[in-house]
Formats: sequence, C-alpha cells, structure tokens
Amino acid sequence: MKEKKKKINKFDIAIIIIIIAIIVIDQISKIIVQNTYSMGTDSNSGTIYIVTNLIIIVLITRFMLSQNKFIDKILKVFLSFIVAGGISNLIDRIARGYVLEWINISRIEWLPMFNIADIFVLAGWILVVGKFTYFTAKELRQKVEK
Repeated sequence: MKEKKKKINKFDIAIIIIIIAIIVIDQISKIIVQNTYSMGTDSNSGTIYIVTNLIIIVLITRFMLSQNKFIDKILKVFLSFIVAGGISNLIDRIARGYVLEWINISRIEWLPMFNIADIFVLAGWILVVGKFTYFTAKELRQKVEK
C-alpha cells in the first residue's frame, strides 16, 4: 500500500518564508538595539509564559495545517503573523530569559514598550478578528436576505 505524500504548495512555502523573515527581522533588531544602544527593557518570562506561548503557537499551527483546505490564503497570512511573533518572543524567553522590549512611544504614556514581534502578534490578532467579524456579518446578511 502506498502512502499519500502531502505536497507543499507554493503558497505554503511563502507562509514559511514569511514566518522566518519576521523572526529574523525581530531577532536582528533586538541584537542591534542591545549591542548598539544599550537600551530596552525586559518583560517577564517565567515558565508559565513559555508554556502558554508554546501552547498558542502549537494550537494555531495545528489549526492551519489541519484546516489547510478550508481556510483562505489571507487568513493563513494573518495567522502566520501571530505564529512568527510568538516564536520570536519564545526564542527570547528561552535564550535570553526575557523578551527584549525596545520600542517606546514616550508621548503615549499608557502604551507599554514593545518589539517588532509584538507588532506582528497584535496585528495578526486584530486582522483575524476583523476577518471573522466580516465573515460572520456576511453570513448574517445572507440569512436575513433569505
């Protein structure tokens, strides 16, 4: 009996490249900031943060793989932002013992410091919620029209 080989299509390769690119950009930015400017703060990185981060990454990745045929390309891109940012911050938590937060918008006092990975995680979640909100509204409109 032959086993079916799962083929990786060009778009899935693009998703992997997006994830790797975000991780590399974030890690390089942190190295530059740490070595050049001696600035930045650290955010808590206890075991609970590592485990939670890892669980979320695994769940989203598993969802993307198991639902590959059913989710559209744009949602995969949005989810890849979350995975990439999560992996990059997980690398920090494990390698450094903390996440280097270095972007500070000082004119907005209530806004905490953050990094490039955080931007992608937040943007990814906002875009995913927006996508689901749009889809739900569209479904509701279709039901009302019937």
